[in-house]
Amino acid sequence: MRYILEDNVFISKWKNMVLCRIGDQKKGFRLSPEEYKELKSCDGRTEHAAGNTLYGLEALRVIRRCREEEMCLKPVQINEYPNIFIANIDWTITDRCNYNCLHCFHASDNKMQREEFSLEEAFRLLSGARECGIRGIRLTGGEPTLWPWFWELLQELRDHGPMLKTLITNGALLDKEAVDRIRMLHPAAEIMISFDGIGAHDWLRQHEGSEERVKEAIRLCKEAGLRVKINMNVNRRNRAVIHDSVNMLAGLRVDEIRIIKTTEAPRWQLNQADNSLSVDEYYDFSCRFAEKYKESGLTIPVTIWQSLYLNGHKKVFSILPVKSSVSGCRDDAYICNAMMRKISIQANGDIIPCAPLAGLFTLRNIHMGNVRHEGLQKLLTAGPLVEQITRTVGAKRRADLKCGGCRYFNNCQGGCPALGMLFHGSLLSADDYKCAFFEKGWNDRFSEVLEGWRNINPIMQEA
Repeated sequence: MRYILEDNVFISKWKNMVLCRIGDQKKGFRLSPEEYKELKSCDGRTEHAAGNTLYGLEALRVIRRCREEEMCLKPVQINEYPNIFIANIDWTITDRCNYNCLHCFHASDNKMQREEFSLEEAFRLLSGARECGIRGIRLTGGEPTLWPWFWELLQELRDHGPMLKTLITNGALLDKEAVDRIRMLHPAAEIMISFDGIGAHDWLRQHEGSEERVKEAIRLCKEAGLRVKINMNVNRRNRAVIHDSVNMLAGLRVDEIRIIKTTEAPRWQLNQADNSLSVDEYYDFSCRFAEKYKESGLTIPVTIWQSLYLNGHKKVFSILPVKSSVSGCRDDAYICNAMMRKISIQANGDIIPCAPLAGLFTLRNIHMGNVRHEGLQKLLTAGPLVEQITRTVGAKRRADLKCGGCRYFNNCQGGCPALGMLFHGSLLSADDYKCAFFEKGWNDRFSEVLEGWRNINPIMQEA
């Protein structure tokens, strides 16, 4: 019996993963090494004995029994890459900025780097991303629209890829001409705009009039039919206006909101450390916000970083510190799926596991390689970055005494590696936020506040 891949099936193999994508699926699904081996021989020429693996792949419509005249496999259907799997790149294309935000995590102090990519180097990085099987780019800064070759880059992304998934911007330069041009080049791109609360935005951004400018940018983007997601900081200075701000943004028809605790990055610590929420204050804010959100009838999806996901339209929520039930924890899983979905490249070409660690790495003089000097594929095949982002849950359990002896470890799997690095100097260190979350019963408090809604990420059982 001979088999061939269905015409709309595409297989990608990386050093640590095999993914199968059918048609226009965005994420696809993973294949085992055995399944991949079988698929490679589904070329219309190789005779196969009947087996469960092939029957299963046929049932999934990955392969079909081929006709006599079908004697070849399309070469574009299977791609192999020598590097590890990375889905997207967060690319800080420039450190130039027209604001001087108090909380910027790209800065290690109050000075900005000025070394950045030339246009030739930027195009080389895009070529390297394609060679690594990377499908998406998220452009950020600084303010990315200030990079001298911003529009040439957007044109190259449209013509040759990877896909521009997100443009992260303060919105200051998004006039109608710019918005229409983005819409023409990348109609499916998400525009992620920062807004930090009614009456507080100008203070955090250190720029008078920035709050009204953001609202105008949102209006223009929505009129152009672009998807808009809002990034919103929360701290002691603005927490009282967050709910009203979300309500206002819902009225502007934004598609989604992400609220993030203003983290203890170097610049924020230097400028406004007293305005940082403590861990318990942050979870208390999350609890109170969730209660107001539910009572007010808001439907816009809201994610509270490392805390809650709320969807009033579907009346569902997810408690984000819970990574799995006890039975779902695997020691061979990676400590952070987000680091496998995207890594960060800085304006000078430095590569790091997670964008919020940028200023911290600069301050502590930590280097994991530079794509301008070494090339992207080399850095994603072996070296310090690969070593760090492929660390496993089991390695964290063994490395940190607190995690190793914790009754909740299987539920949080050590928490966020970036927070472990921030507070204790290692991606394998305990995340103090998750320790407080489980030890102080915040899981139960969140569930009580959202009673009547469906929890899509519950703790099935305790350790």
